[in-house]
Amino acid sequence: MSSVLSKLTIPLLGYLVAFGPLSIDMYLPSLPTIANSLGTTDQLIQTTITVFLLGMAIGMLIFGPLSDMLGRKRLLLIGIGFYFFSSIGCAMASTGENLVLFRFLQSLGGAAAAVLGRALVRDLYELKRAANILSHMHVISMMVMLISPILGAYIVSYFEWRWIFYFLALFSMLAFLGSVLLLPETKSSSEVKPSFRHYGKNYIDCLRTPLLIQYVLTNAFSFAGMFAFIATSAFIYIEYFGLSETYYAALFSANIVAIILATLLNSYLSKGYGVKVALSAAVAVSFTATLIIWGMYGFDKMSLTLFVAATTLYISVTGAIGANSLAILFARLPEKAGTVSGLLVATQFAMGSFVSYAASLLFDGTPASLLIMMACCGTLCPIFYLSTRISR
Repeated sequence: MSSVLSKLTIPLLGYLVAFGPLSIDMYLPSLPTIANSLGTTDQLIQTTITVFLLGMAIGMLIFGPLSDMLGRKRLLLIGIGFYFFSSIGCAMASTGENLVLFRFLQSLGGAAAAVLGRALVRDLYELKRAANILSHMHVISMMVMLISPILGAYIVSYFEWRWIFYFLALFSMLAFLGSVLLLPETKSSSEVKPSFRHYGKNYIDCLRTPLLIQYVLTNAFSFAGMFAFIATSAFIYIEYFGLSETYYAALFSANIVAIILATLLNSYLSKGYGVKVALSAAVAVSFTATLIIWGMYGFDKMSLTLFVAATTLYISVTGAIGANSLAILFARLPEKAGTVSGLLVATQFAMGSFVSYAASLLFDGTPASLLIMMACCGTLCPIFYLSTRISR
């Protein structure tokens, strides 16, 4: 591989990790429009987010350990191809139920890109650089996502919501070509053939690792609060606060700018002071935002300014918490990078699916259901993190 191409590897890995969030964020401004276009309810269209998160979780549990046994690249290309055809299906959906089905299928392909992009860090770079590389990947994926809700808003304003999914299909084609050109095939050192028994053993070995569950749940509850925001924020901003799709997209993009800044700071902290110090700082920021959110809910303060400030602060450190948690687990189980990555991110998406569904089910047109969901998740995140400190 030439030096020019090798320098593009980290941006490509960040591009792959962006599959999941980009697939959600880009069409958020169009949710009310899609519901009207397909003649269905807001709740059913919100369900397309829930099933996408569920499919991501299922796909990661499959692709993670399978890649430990078969290698990453072939499975990655299969997953991206599946994502491409499912995106076309989403664009051609004629009913809300059809869109739900194709979004689930799309998520299975997206799961391959998301989990294998992370696992490749273990294959291609030294363990001591893992947190730093993962942080840089997260920044890159956030930069891709930064323009996605704005672009989605403009697409739905000047064209039609279906073109959002055609764009995602193009996005996946570029990822496919980049993976073919830039990524080497990585083979497992194990000669064990794939089987349900070996799948189970991989997960059992991981779950027996001290503190793994606590780190996985620290990350999962952090992200679950953000997914509750994703599921309901379009309706809150556009219908409750009365903002335009473009204004909503700009405010949503502010969250991504905050994530980028927090992740860059996390990269500095993890490199200079260690991953555990960086994780402690990120969890502390998350809990500070959670206290503000509890206050908003308890005192029924629903001003737009306070709502934006509190939710942005909460969301800003989700990437840092995820990168640090995964780096710690890579160091503990370096030979099971695919399984560990799949387990952590699958739990993240599974928890997000449950919480986003609950937030959608309880949604009454006001921010109340979102605030209580974010507050509960933001409380459980530091509880599980503190348990890692106490259990030593």
